[in-house]
This record gives sequence, structure tokens and C-alpha cells, in this order.
Amino acid sequence: MLNELVASDPTGSQPSEDESGESQLVLDAGNAREQARQSNRAVRQLETDKILIDADQRDDAATARDVASDKRERAADLKAFLDQDEPYAGLNQRRAAALDRSRAKGDREASAQDRAELTKPDPDPDAADRSSEAP
Repeated sequence: MLNELVASDPTGSQPSEDESGESQLVLDAGNAREQARQSNRAVRQLETDKILIDADQRDDAATARDVASDKRERAADLKAFLDQDEPYAGLNQRRAAALDRSRAKGDREASAQDRAELTKPDPDPDAADRSSEAP
């Protein structure tokens, strides 16, 4: 844009060396700001990807815990059903299964919260860029 302004000088005069140097400094500063913005965007994208990967892993672990707790609970119920001569001893397995389900629910809620936070817009995405420009 500055080059266009310099090129469209109505007087037709060539810029002095000082003006050329200043315009080059302005261009260099603009390029540096753009590179900083691109770098910040890349860092934010990497952070976002890591959050999503971690959330997916927590969801997968929660699902595996749910499946395991369901199997334990069914096995305890089946044993109690088949062994009617003995008193029911499956309470501990059922309690452990319920605790696993509770923890799995907490993991799923945390994953959902992390994903929800990613949907919120940044108040000012270039604020970090401007703060790095301060002398």
C-alpha cells in the first residue's frame, strides 16, 4: 500500500533517500507484524489440536472404563443369580463399577468443557501481536 502511495505521488517527484529508507522501515515493520500474527495463529492452532486430541483420549478412556465396569457388574450379578445358596457378595464390584462410571462421566464433562471453550471467540486475537510490538 505504501508503495502505491509513493508510486502515485501527484508531483511526479522521486522520493528522497530518507523517504525511501523510512518507507522500507515501514514495510519491514509491516512484514514483521504479519509474520508475528502468522506465528501466533500457528501456535494457537497447535494448542487447539492438542486440546482436541486430549479430549478425544479422555473420551476413549471413559468409554473403556464404562465397558469394563458394565462387564464387572454383570459378572457379579450373574454370580449372585447362579449361586443362590450363598449370600450376595457382589456389592463391592457394583460399588466399584458405579465409581468408575462416575469418573468416566467427569472425564466426559471435562472433555466437553474443553471443546466448548474452543468455540468461544478470542476477545481480540491481535492483542498479543500489539503487546509484542510495544517498545
